[in-house]
Amino acid sequence: MEKKVVIVNFNTPALTRAAVLSVLKHTPDCEVTVFDNSDKYPFEHMDGVWYIDNTKGQIIDFDEFLSKFPKKTKTQNNWGSAKHCLTIQKLWDYYAEGFVIMDSDALVKRDISCFFDESVAFVGETGRAEEKHMMRALPYLCWINVPMCRSNGVLYFDEKRSWKLRPKEKLYDTGASFLEDCEGKGLPVKEVNLDDYIVHFGCGSYKDKDSTQWLEQYKDLYDMEETKPKTKTRTRTSTAVKSEPKPAEDKYLVVIPYFAEGAQGKELQYAIAGWRRHFKEKYQIVVVGDYDPVVDTGDDITFIKCERVPEQPENNYRPHIDFVKKFKAVRKAFPDSKGFIFVADDCYAVNDFDINDVKVLKQNGNKLKVDLSRHSGFERDKKKTIDLLRKEGYPIRNFTTHLPTWIEWDKLEALWEKYDMENESYIFEDLYFNIYYTSRVPLQLHIDYDNFKCGVYRRNPRIHYIERAFHTKIWIQNSVEGWIPELRQMLEDYYKV
Repeated sequence: MEKKVVIVNFNTPALTRAAVLSVLKHTPDCEVTVFDNSDKYPFEHMDGVWYIDNTKGQIIDFDEFLSKFPKKTKTQNNWGSAKHCLTIQKLWDYYAEGFVIMDSDALVKRDISCFFDESVAFVGETGRAEEKHMMRALPYLCWINVPMCRSNGVLYFDEKRSWKLRPKEKLYDTGASFLEDCEGKGLPVKEVNLDDYIVHFGCGSYKDKDSTQWLEQYKDLYDMEETKPKTKTRTRTSTAVKSEPKPAEDKYLVVIPYFAEGAQGKELQYAIAGWRRHFKEKYQIVVVGDYDPVVDTGDDITFIKCERVPEQPENNYRPHIDFVKKFKAVRKAFPDSKGFIFVADDCYAVNDFDINDVKVLKQNGNKLKVDLSRHSGFERDKKKTIDLLRKEGYPIRNFTTHLPTWIEWDKLEALWEKYDMENESYIFEDLYFNIYYTSRVPLQLHIDYDNFKCGVYRRNPRIHYIERAFHTKIWIQNSVEGWIPELRQMLEDYYKV
């Protein structure tokens, strides 16, 4: 079975980082996720670590949740137990096969593979909550068998039995109602002595305690220097491939063609931050085109230097031919890949998604429309693409959505050859999807109704639509005119890169 460990972070980025490293050091085949509830000090991205961002209440709005309990009694940590239990319950939706929860201020000191046991409801230690007469499954390190619990009606969070949300004689701390229900249903459990597996700082997320000395004391538990090769310093280069491509067989290639002169501000940095934070698959980002320092920020990025196809006046809009050149450079670098995700550098993920969201067939409209009065190369290419599709009897739907799309190499290469796309400039997305998916009914994008895209395409957009998109859409995308100060500030506040 897959070994998944989830750490809930609340304003303890240094402790959480050490906790993550301790897991990976002692049980390297674990997949680690950080669910971030921070309101002051968020967790910073770590390569190979899944990140679920709830720093702005995108997933769980705690203020709205707490407003349901007008008679709640304030606690030392502002109802931290209830919030923590609610978060763990939410994680059942992400990891329906089960997972190990781990406190952000705990450090693993040996292999925890024995915790992943599908024969019991949970693996962990039971004990009394501090200053409370209530037994609980201690949340410091605990395996939760989600399928067994669900099938027996056991939850981790019960708002009727949660610490000081409702007036009640019996007060339930984190893991207490969970233990009571497991025992009430007669579910099998496996108790261990947690001192054998972790050291625990204790209350690091809400008590005013300096963890610096503690982290230094136990540095050997999370220091990875002795367990992995030294990282080589990466320097700027003008060679064709900046870094050796990573094996692609188990990763999705995310291909971003980049033209530095046409970029605005920190578009590329925000786009990459969005993939790192929200794409729930294994991936390798490939920036192809011009250099930007962001390509040096992690091993999850490969940079391929590729000179831009020069513009030609009037008769040929070269960027689509330029795409062909760049895609061929990627194909050469990753010859064993079956396909890739094509995305622009001005498309920013603001909520979690996976490959299914990318592969959904999405269109801007049932019909491509041309405005030749604009005298633009793009409009001329669009007219040329429409004429070809009509001539060969294909639909003329608008698939240029500026959202991530999945492209298969064999299909794309067949189009290159058939339509001489190294010399003839067509809008390749519209050829690709209209030709290969003629009988499909695509999802129609609409800013008021779909959950995929908020497009910012004018200088005076409805600002509240953009603000709302951080909670209701997967991607925000902009045009040159839409790169307004308000959007830039929102993205800077969100990504902090």
